Amino acid sequence: MHSPTPRHVAGFFLSLTAAIMWGVLPLAIKELLAEMDATTIVWYRFLVAGLALFTWLAYSRQLPAIIQKGSQVRYFLLLAAAGLCCNYFLFSYSLNFVNGETTEVVIQLTTLFLILGGVIIYKEPFFALQKLGTSLIVVGLLLFFNDRLAEFDSFDNREAIGVLVLLFAAITWTVYALLQKQLLASFSSAQILFLIYLFSALVLLPFISPSSLFQLTGFQLFLLLFCCMNTLVAYGCFAEALNCWDASKVSAVLALAPIFTIGGLKLVVLVSPDYPFSDRLSFLSLTGAVLLIIGSVCIALLPILKRPRYADLADAPSVDA
Repeated sequence: MHSPTPRHVAGFFLSLTAAIMWGVLPLAIKELLAEMDATTIVWYRFLVAGLALFTWLAYSRQLPAIIQKGSQVRYFLLLAAAGLCCNYFLFSYSLNFVNGETTEVVIQLTTLFLILGGVIIYKEPFFALQKLGTSLIVVGLLLFFNDRLAEFDSFDNREAIGVLVLLFAAITWTVYALLQKQLLASFSSAQILFLIYLFSALVLLPFISPSSLFQLTGFQLFLLLFCCMNTLVAYGCFAEALNCWDASKVSAVLALAPIFTIGGLKLVVLVSPDYPFSDRLSFLSLTGAVLLIIGSVCIALLPILKRPRYADLADAPSVDA
């Protein structure tokens, strides 16, 4: 099990930086979708992050020797790569249908799915605090969508389609996270991400429109660069935070990401009241978002109290992309 060297202040601020980066990511992607499709955005993110990791791993002579691994490891790696690739694409694609607040709130279902995956696959116990956290997540989601529940009786509207896409994004991320637990026995986290980025960039290559890069404005180019660097910086801060702090505490801070999404959009609307990409959440919806965050934090902090075997699963961030 990973045993971080306690540096509480550094661990908190590194975790907070990752939460902020993931929290504001939907805002940038939503703007980019006006000129670039989701597949191309994700491909550029994988390409830049993969090249950066390749440079670092080559320099430190830590490039993964995948050929030397057994067939089971390669199979798990393939499934994990497919899971994270689908998660990145589905998360970005969902923003064609819903706004940033909804994406960050619904994607928090990864916390719930990860715990259920640990219970079902790894036969872990389901503690009372987890049940409380699960209940808060469900109630939070119902309150968040309180004025839109009627739209989910069919999939003939954009809101329902977007939420369904996000549901699959959460499931595919959970597949990646559960498999990463096994892969960490054979590769470092940086090696796993490099192989996944390489796989994803190659798989998405036939479906992209790279020339759309030249149609972007200066501001949109900046947003694309931010999205690319977001992957490196956020995952880098997350990985370093695990060297400073307990994984459960890191995950609890990462669960705050929706606050930065909602807060960022509130600030944008304050500056530009006509901004079209915000849900203008009601008090009841905001209350639901808070309950969902509290539920996620309760689940994430459980290892501090119980130290169950599934604590290693918290080594993966409870976000999308």
